Amino acid sequence: AVLAPDKWLVAAFSGISPLLAKEIVHRSGIQAKLSDDPMVLWPAFDQMMNMFRDQQYDPQIITDETTGKSAFSVTALTHLTGISESYDTISFCLEAFYGDKATRDTVKQRVSDLIRFLQNEYNKNVKKLEKLQETLNDAQDADKFRILGELITTYMHQIQRGDESVDVVDYYDEEQRTVTIPLDKQLTPSQNAQRYFKRYTKHKNSLTVVGEQMDQAQEEMRYIASLLQQLESATLSDIDEIREELVEQGYLRDRSKRGTKKRKPTRPALLCYTSSEGIPIYVGKNNTQNEFLTNKTASANETWLHTKDIPGSHVVIRAAEFNEQTLEEAAMLAAHYSQARSSSQIPVDYTLIRHVKKPSGAKPGFVIYDHQKTLFITPDEQRLKALPSQIKT
Repeated sequence: AVLAPDKWLVAAFSGISPLLAKEIVHRSGIQAKLSDDPMVLWPAFDQMMNMFRDQQYDPQIITDETTGKSAFSVTALTHLTGISESYDTISFCLEAFYGDKATRDTVKQRVSDLIRFLQNEYNKNVKKLEKLQETLNDAQDADKFRILGELITTYMHQIQRGDESVDVVDYYDEEQRTVTIPLDKQLTPSQNAQRYFKRYTKHKNSLTVVGEQMDQAQEEMRYIASLLQQLESATLSDIDEIREELVEQGYLRDRSKRGTKKRKPTRPALLCYTSSEGIPIYVGKNNTQNEFLTNKTASANETWLHTKDIPGSHVVIRAAEFNEQTLEEAAMLAAHYSQARSSSQIPVDYTLIRHVKKPSGAKPGFVIYDHQKTLFITPDEQRLKALPSQIKT
């Protein structure tokens, strides 16, 4: 069988990796099958080997924006598409790739149990909502019991104890049709009327209770969805804060030993970007950081941003005046640190901090706001990577 050109290179030469082989084939411009003359690969092969002999390297990491997978090489990988980052030395490249990979792997291990737990909690609320909707549908007919009770009261002189039903004219009906009302033959006419009134009251009350329970379930689903989104871009310290929040909210048991003093709340560290005009833009990556940023540190005239109706981070431009570029970059950050980060034309609301409020008793990180305007933004990942950023305490 004829080998594919990249596989032929790997088999023929020691030290040629599959990644470099694919790059050589790509630079050669040949098709998927190797022709009878392997010399077609020679110009690209020779050029690459001469660069290596002369110690001319171009260390880089390239990341696929769709899958998130990364690859590194000592030369440009022109056969791959994605975000490319170049490094001065091979050592820096390896440190960036494996150091970041180790952190990502550790984060993945630390969040796996939280993600499973939160997904289960979310699914529980989905099932709860389905059952509540069924109850709500049943309760929608509450008025029919009130009408039946009133009809029994009106036509009580026609009913005797022991009757199993009574046929009466429904004066609520536009066509004045006759309706058959089932009766409990063990009860008096008055007691039958009261039985229907009680059923009416029970169903009417359940409408209110079920409505409140549905609101609570939907609020909890929004809260859990926001936590799942936060875990997607969490660092190790972010995860610890999220876990502590779940303990405080009663979702998880406190793992600390009994008798140990509860750690005093500390000022959370915040991720701070610097816009292209030098304005600081702060990003809260979990609810602890969101609340501290929005409710404790930001000033009334600073601008607050958040994806519209989409779980995401609170973002604050820490200046009263700024240009359109800064606003656009802040909106990109709000979109990037949201559930919609891989989408385009993401709606991002922005308003002044003075118009942002946390309702009494609301879940952590939840706010209401008004006087907002909306930007539709597509994150430019390369532009965001070019913005200086640091963790500030």
